[in-house]
Amino acid sequence: MPRLSSTKRAGLPDRAFAYIDARGRRRLPIHDAAHVRNALARFNQVIFEDDAARQRARTRLLNAAKKYGIVPIGFITGQLAEQQRHAAAGRLVIELGRHGAPGDLEQRMRNVLRDPTLTVLYWSEASGTYLDGAGKPVPLPAEEDGRVVTYLEHRGRPMTALVHDPAVRFIVEHERGYGQVRATATDAAALPTGFVTLLMSDLERSTALLDRLGDRYRDLLNDVRGILRTAVSRAGGREIDARADEFFAVFERAGAVVEAATATQRAFRGRGWPDHLDVRVRIGIHSGRPTLTDVGYIGLAVHTAARVCAAAHGGQIVVSGETKEAIGESVRAGIRFRNLGRHRLPGLPDPAALFQVTFGSTPRFDRP
Repeated sequence: MPRLSSTKRAGLPDRAFAYIDARGRRRLPIHDAAHVRNALARFNQVIFEDDAARQRARTRLLNAAKKYGIVPIGFITGQLAEQQRHAAAGRLVIELGRHGAPGDLEQRMRNVLRDPTLTVLYWSEASGTYLDGAGKPVPLPAEEDGRVVTYLEHRGRPMTALVHDPAVRFIVEHERGYGQVRATATDAAALPTGFVTLLMSDLERSTALLDRLGDRYRDLLNDVRGILRTAVSRAGGREIDARADEFFAVFERAGAVVEAATATQRAFRGRGWPDHLDVRVRIGIHSGRPTLTDVGYIGLAVHTAARVCAAAHGGQIVVSGETKEAIGESVRAGIRFRNLGRHRLPGLPDPAALFQVTFGSTPRFDRP
């Protein structure tokens, strides 16, 4: 986008700006499509005088987006966090240049994207699942259903899931662009306490994948997170954090975490990755009693889960002895635990007993 010179800026009318403060300072130019996109990305960086001024600016910005045919999906979902603080789940107000019910966004996107079956779902922290516009829990589609799920985030946290035809591709307007992956812990008040099981994962050879794919790496990362989120959600887990290629989730039932981990590895094996790349994720699991703070979990249990993950290979699921003991016999048929022995993991005071979860044609690893 060409830089707007001071002379050209001065020559623009007031209506070419989304926000004009009480002192007459004009912010967020919206006179063409490129500047509208820039204003969408920078909106949350602007300090408004009050909520009314913010509301007026948002309305003008969304009207401009509509004028230039821009569907600001990421911007809208980013605003849902604000709306959730003031409205019950399933009754969020979504602005598209006017006030409307959640179905308005869904119908508009169906029309614009020519997908009459597209569904917009909203993440509910209280229920730990996605809800439709009426506030009813909706299960995500199974892989064999032929539908695709695109996950939209607000500051690294789940916010909206779009269920749509595979032919539809989304260009998501991120708040701060693709150059920065920003993530924070999820709402700590909604997380389980006491004895829990933690799942951590990351991509094997992520730096090499980034170097090979370039800008396309962000699409791969979105697919990877989608697989993990689907598996975790279906198994009753809760996402805590997502940073770059790392993923962190918590489960109240130790047996459920193995279901999520095996579902993830099956999905990775059956996926067709770009350029025929061998994309593999390693998963580490540990059970313990982490301390829950207002920013998430801390404590030795968290460090142990991270070390167990780091010890694994791509395509491998490794669990600690504490997790194996917690699971007991509550695993599905065909799942086994292969003893990998005791290993000294960096930063931990004692050697840790590790086990590989095997299922189907799981590759054999002699050491973690």
